[in-house]
Amino acid sequence: RILKPFEYKLEATTSFAMGTVLMTEALESRSELKELRLFNFHAVNQRIVTISNIIKTTSSLCKLHLCRCKINAAGAFLIGESLKTNASVKKLLLSHNLIGDDGTIALTDALKTNQHLEE
Repeated sequence: RILKPFEYKLEATTSFAMGTVLMTEALESRSELKELRLFNFHAVNQRIVTISNIIKTTSSLCKLHLCRCKINAAGAFLIGESLKTNASVKKLLLSHNLIGDDGTIALTDALKTNQHLEE
């Protein structure tokens, strides 16, 4: 559901497939997106690829909240790779995920390249 013209928020949905379709349709056409908030979203498989593509292609994205999305090390790697090419994200929240040591390393590597993150 869209809260503001430049912000998108989606919480857990009952249907995994429907949540993915809704997110993809709502976000892929929003090049002016400023903030992306996904909570309890179970961001795996195609969902994490979609999120990664949004990070890569949205130069206006400043805040990224992906808390409690069950992001694992592979997902953290994809996010890290996307952040390497995105200089607009200033705030990244990834609390309560399943990132582990490998995911932490991937994100740390991204921060070596992208020094624009403030939080």
